[in-house]
Amino acid sequence: MDGKMIRHHIGLLTLAQQEDGAPQAVAVHDQKQDTPRCEQSAAVALLEKLPALDGKIITADPLHCQRRQARLIVEKGGDYLFGIKGNQRRLLQEAQALDALPDTPFLPTTKPVMAGSKPEGSMPSPSSPWPPTSPLPAP
Repeated sequence: MDGKMIRHHIGLLTLAQQEDGAPQAVAVHDQKQDTPRCEQSAAVALLEKLPALDGKIITADPLHCQRRQARLIVEKGGDYLFGIKGNQRRLLQEAQALDALPDTPFLPTTKPVMAGSKPEGSMPSPSSPWPPTSPLPAP
């Protein structure tokens, strides 16, 4: 689920299939927050109109990390994966505390690379001069 503004006048919120990008539902909004037709309100209206989300996972950026959206998704049989940032300070602090545990539920993080040094065995891809940062093996 993601919203895009068109020249700061009108926006389109789209719930799309991850595999092929095909839109499943669309709503119009006029800005990100704080109006009756903002992106957050459009997301709630869009989710309320959906008949069911059985077995679906809805992903969204931190703007949509709101209890109402999460509750609607779960009530309709779906699940969600929302990004979090400072807009949900307590939730972010809880996630950071969990990430600091030895058996973290999150993906492993890479150690920071010092300027001018290259990690052993790293080769920049032809499209990027930077070394890979993912802890996962290359495809």
